[in-house]
Amino acid sequence: MSRLPTRRVAQPRAGRPIRRSSAGLSRTRALAAFFLVLAGLAIYGVGASPVFSFRSPIDLQGAHWTQPTDVAALLAISDGTNLVTLQTDDLAARLAGLPAVSSAEVRVVLPNTIRVSLVERQPILIWQTSTGRFLVDRTGLAFIRLADGAAVPNGLPTITDNRASAPLSVGASIDSVAFDAATRLGSLKPADLESAANGLIVTLTDDQGFTLTAVPNLWKATFGFYTTSLRPPSMIPGQVELLRSLLAGREAQVASVILADTVNGTYTLKAKP
Repeated sequence: MSRLPTRRVAQPRAGRPIRRSSAGLSRTRALAAFFLVLAGLAIYGVGASPVFSFRSPIDLQGAHWTQPTDVAALLAISDGTNLVTLQTDDLAARLAGLPAVSSAEVRVVLPNTIRVSLVERQPILIWQTSTGRFLVDRTGLAFIRLADGAAVPNGLPTITDNRASAPLSVGASIDSVAFDAATRLGSLKPADLESAANGLIVTLTDDQGFTLTAVPNLWKATFGFYTTSLRPPSMIPGQVELLRSLLAGREAQVASVILADTVNGTYTLKAKP
C-alpha cells in the first residue's frame, strides 16, 4: 500500500513587539504649547497697551506741494490708535492717489509715531488757462493750482492757453501733442535765436495755434498748429532754425513772422514812423 505524500507546515516566527507612542502629552509638546500661549498673551498685551498708541502729529517728510492737513485727513488716524496692528500698505496706497504725489511710504516708528515719506511730482512748466495757473510735470499732468498772485517757482516757463475749449483742473492731463509742442517752445531762450529780446512768451490760441512773442515789443512768430502725423511737433527745431535766419540782421525791423514749415517762412516789417 503506497504512502500518501506529506507536507510540512512552517511554524510562524514570533514577531518583534511594536512599541506605540503614548497618546498623552510629552514634555516637549507641553513646553511648546506653553510658549505658544505665552506668545499669544504677549501679542495681545502689546496690541492693547496704550504705550504703542499713536500720538499726533504725523512725521511727514518730502512734502513740498502736499499740505500736512491733506495727508492727515486722508489717513484718518486718530490719537490713541494702536500702531502694532496698523496696516501701512493701504495707507500708502491712499496717499499715492494725491495728484502731487508720485509715490508714498508709510512706516510705524514705535512706540507712537507714524512716519510718512513722499516722493512728489516735479513741475517742468506752468500751464495758464481761464481757470488758473497749474504746475505740470513731465507727463503732462496738472497736479497743483497756483494761488492767484503767487510767484512762479524756479523761473519755470509759462504756456498761456487762450483756447476757448481749454479749461484745466488738478489731476487732468494736457493733450500729448500740444504738451510736446509746448515743452519744445517753452524751453527756448532768446540766445537760442540770437535775439536781443529779454524774454519769450509762448501762447496757444484757436486761430493761430502756437505763437512766440519776443519782449519787450519786438516781434511775434506764428508756429501754427501741430498734429500727430501731418505736422508733428518734431518739426519745431527746423522752424526755430528758419526763424533765426529770418531775424538775422533785421530783428529790430521785423514785426511778425509766419513759419509755414521748416523751410518756408515770411516776415513783415514794422511800419516806418
